[in-house]
Parts: sequence; C-alpha cells; structure tokens
Amino acid sequence: MHRLLKNLASGFLCQFFITPVYGGQEQKPFIQAARVEAIYHHLVKNHWVPETGLFISFFGTQDRKLVQQASTYDQAAAGILALRLGDIERARGIFHFFRSAWLEGPLKSGREGVSGLANFYNAEFGGDGIEKTIHMGPNAWAGLFAATLGNVTQDKEATEWALKVAHWAAQDLAHSGGAVAMGPMHGADDVPWPKIYSTENNLSYYALLAELLRAPALEAADRQWLEAEKNNLEDWLVTTAFDRLAYTMNRGMNPDGVDRIRALDTITWLISALGPERLNARGIDPDRLMLQAQESFEVSVNGLAGVDPTDQPEADLTFTLITEEVIPRGAAPRTAENGHRMIWYEGLGQYINALNTMAHYSEQAGRPEKALAYTEKALLLTEQFDQAALPNHAAGAAYAYATDGKFFHDGWYPPMDAADGPASSLISAVWRCYAGLGIDPLAGKDIAGVPAVDISAPKIARVNRPRPSVLYGASDDMVIQAWQHLQQGDTDRAIQQAQATIAEWSEWALKLQEKKARKVGHLVEYSGLPEQRKEIFSYWALNDVAAAHFILGKAFDQKRHHPQAAGAFQQIVQNYSLAQIWDPRGWFWSPVTSIGEEFVSADPRHYGDILPQMLAASPNIGNQPF
Repeated sequence: MHRLLKNLASGFLCQFFITPVYGGQEQKPFIQAARVEAIYHHLVKNHWVPETGLFISFFGTQDRKLVQQASTYDQAAAGILALRLGDIERARGIFHFFRSAWLEGPLKSGREGVSGLANFYNAEFGGDGIEKTIHMGPNAWAGLFAATLGNVTQDKEATEWALKVAHWAAQDLAHSGGAVAMGPMHGADDVPWPKIYSTENNLSYYALLAELLRAPALEAADRQWLEAEKNNLEDWLVTTAFDRLAYTMNRGMNPDGVDRIRALDTITWLISALGPERLNARGIDPDRLMLQAQESFEVSVNGLAGVDPTDQPEADLTFTLITEEVIPRGAAPRTAENGHRMIWYEGLGQYINALNTMAHYSEQAGRPEKALAYTEKALLLTEQFDQAALPNHAAGAAYAYATDGKFFHDGWYPPMDAADGPASSLISAVWRCYAGLGIDPLAGKDIAGVPAVDISAPKIARVNRPRPSVLYGASDDMVIQAWQHLQQGDTDRAIQQAQATIAEWSEWALKLQEKKARKVGHLVEYSGLPEQRKEIFSYWALNDVAAAHFILGKAFDQKRHHPQAAGAFQQIVQNYSLAQIWDPRGWFWSPVTSIGEEFVSADPRHYGDILPQMLAASPNIGNQPF
C-alpha cells in the first residue's frame, strides 16, 4: 500500500483493515481495487493531456464543441482523486494550471481586472474553454482541491492560493444573508450572476472554508474571518436555502425571489458538507431529509435504478417546454419513455455517499436496522452504477454522464454520444471512485464505515498523444485561432481552422442573422459606448462565422484559389450580411464592406460577381468602421 495513504495530514482518514458491521452483518465492499485501478488508468490514458495537465471532461463525444473541454469543477474533483490515490504529480499539474489561469484571467479582454477561474478551459490548448463565465462554485471546488493538497502534502503555496480563492469569494462577490453570489459579472443574455445565489455553489464554498480551517499553520486573523464567513453561510443554508415546509432544499435565490426548483445535489452536498450531526443540531432531521430525497429523485430508467437530477414536476416541465434554443443533434429535452425521468451518474455517486454517511450516523445513534437499510440501498445502487459501465471501453472503467434528457428546463444536456455509444465522462468516473472508496471531499474525510480498499499508487507511464491540429470550443476561440494562423502565413491551417469554425457554429450564426434582421434590420452603429458594444457582441456566432468565411476567402486568395475565395465571400454576402467584426484597435468593421474594398474593387476580374452593384456605383468604395 502506498505510504501516503497512511499519513494523510488532514482528512481522508482511512479505516484500513476494519470491516464495518451494520445490523449484525459484515458490509460488502463498494468497489474492488482492480476496478479503481482500471478506472484511473482509463482516465489517464484517454482523458489526461500531459501538455496542460488537465483531464478532458467528455472523451469521445461527437460534439466537437465539447471534445477538448475541461470543466474546472471536474479538474478539481479529479485532482482530489489523484491526491487520494497518491498520484501527487498529476494533482500538482492541475494545481499549477489553476494558479496560472488565476493570474492570467484579469489580463484578458472582456474581463479586465476581474479575478476568478472560467467554468471551462481547453484541455488540449490551455486557453479559456467553451464557457468563460466565472461562477463561484467551480472556483470554490478549485480552492477546495488546493486546500486539500496543501493540508495533505504541507504545500504552503497550495494553501496560500486556496486562501486567495476564499478571500476573493468573501470580498469580491456580492453577499446576501450570509450567502455568496454566483459570480462577479453578468453573463450571456445579461444573466445577473451577481444577484443570483445558488445553494449548490454555496455548499461548495462552505466546504472550501471548512477545509481551510483545518490548515494547521493558519494565521489567527485568517482563521477569524474564515470562521465568521462559514458561520454566516451556515445560517443561510439552514434557514433561507432550507424549505422547512416542504422539508427539502431550494435551488437558491434570484431577483425574482426564491428558486424552488428541486435539485438533488442541494441535499446530498448539504449532508456531506455540514454532516447529519450538525444538521440535527440546527433543527433539521437528516433522516426526513433523505426520505424527501428518496421520494423526489430515485428513479428507474430502462430497467436500471438511479437518481434524477431533479424531481417529477421539473422533469415534466422540461419535457413539455418549447424553447428557441438549438437542441444538440439527437437530443430531446426529456423523453416520453420512463415517465420523463433520467439517471445522472455523477449524482448517483453523490447519493451513494449520502446514504453511507447516513448509515454511519444511524449506527452511531444506536439504530443498527436503519443503518443497515441505508447500506443495503447504497450497495444496490452501486451495483446498478456498475451495470451502466460503458461496454466500448475496458470493462467497468468508463461511465456515461447521464442517460438521455435535459437536466432542468433552464439547464443543460448530457454530451453527445461517441461513435460507438455514450461518451466517457470524467466526473462520473471520479464519483464512482469516491462512492466506492468512501471519499467525501465536501466533508474533508473518508466516510466512516465504508470498507477499506487496499490500492497501490498508480504507476502509469507518461502518455504520448498527438496534439490536435484544430482547436474546438467557443466560436470566438476558434476564429481567433484561425486569424493567428493566417497572420503567421500558415494558410493551410487557417483554412482548416476556419472551416471547422463554420461547420460547428453556422447553425447558431444563421439563427442570429435572422434575429438581427428581425429586431434591428441593419448594422448597429458603434461610437464607443459600452451598450452598443454589448449589443453587437450579443450576435456572437454571426460575427464569428462571418469572420471565419472572411479568413477562408483571404487564405484562398493568397493561394490564388480564386473560385474558392469567391465562394467564401459570397456566403457572407448572402447569409451573414449583418455581421460586425471587432478590431482590437477599437472599432467594429463590416466584412461585406471589406469584401467590396479589398477584393471586389481591387480584383473585379475574379470577384466582380460578388457585389456587382458596388462596382457599378463606385470602384473606390471605402471601408467605414461601425
């Protein structure tokens, strides 16, 4: 057994060589060592990118927007697992990426001076990922991971950085009644994250505060403000977030009032972060809370038992609600089969942990029959979890993120399948290991009573994998990469990157062209006002896809492939005429106008058919900034 596992400095206090007995019965293990090792080997071999130190969140998905993406929360959870298994090198790789990204973030355009990690990063290329929103929850998990790293390895840099994350949440984010807002900035479509208070996000923050308070060398002044922040947050969780009438948790608060949508993780993480003993002391019966979770979230889908991320009313609403969003290929909000329900495998790991926590609590309270009931359900769901392991990978080594369905009516979809079945989910595999080993990162310790598994530190050689030639992710990241290739004179890679951008985002671009034509009908005037810039950027995919076509045309022109260049320019004129592209020097420009000046007027022999009316009106038409 790896020596580190016997000497963890804070938390993860493992009950090796002890076989728990509940209700007079010896407890079966929740996972075998061989499965843990196979899961972790699969993650390192297929998900891990040595160049960045990050793990790809969804391996094999056919949705290229997600194929290179690394969720910040997923990285933190994977880092805690790596640490628990003794893989300190990979854990430190994630930490070093986080710390660098934290320092670089405030220097980036669009968020000047604003600290915080983005929700996603590109695992292959290292930059911001498909979702650049700064949410408190993923940042709290990153801080929780760093605080755990610091406590386990006595790494002062990790502890200091975790303290910075907590200080950022305490000082830079809005507070209300002890709770902390979801983020420092408004998001897409002007979502007011500074005025939204998420229960799940605040439970993550509570866990970070608790882990920092376990740091042995914490200064007295830091301990004082951390304790005050934690106590105020606990008050909000057990009063405002907890719905005493329904005896469950609210999803949070927003400018419209209390968000009463039911979410599984608000209960499972409450039980983990505060613990049933503390909940009982604050007047909340944890058994009654678990009964409410059972009635709301336990489901059977396609013959397998599991848990839904939400309850039946929200599942029904998600099934019936029609939105204007672009639905991912092959997806549906909720299916009619299985009563509109779905299984969430990450959440299943969380739920098994909550059951095992309640089993130990019941045993300590002198209720062995109750403890046995919780344990038997946890074992049953563990077996169901493993029956859902993906057959297209090493047996028992990979898990889907969820079955088909949209999580909430205002939520997200599971990643698109791989070519041969569901994509392999990093976070589902991590939570399968958590549930099997009894790791409770939100509590900062192993769950007492979960049978120990003797696992050696992973001995996995460095993985050599070719770096992809095309960056996939957000449309602006993809088109910026294409511009860079063009400016460097690499026309072939510029063409490849531009074509990939068009293939991934043209559906959204056409939708936004139609929307802008309907709502505005012309280019938006830009005189430097922030609200004008914001309006133009709201048509993001339209602008980026038009820019990709423009890059394509310029690259083909430089290669003297004039018919292909003309075809690219014609696409802009016909389909993306209202696009406006940002110039870092401080203005927006119209690609249609630039086509007229740079190509139609300059080379009418090859491009005169694109805008013949422009040539007829004036051969010297100017390129006016908007």
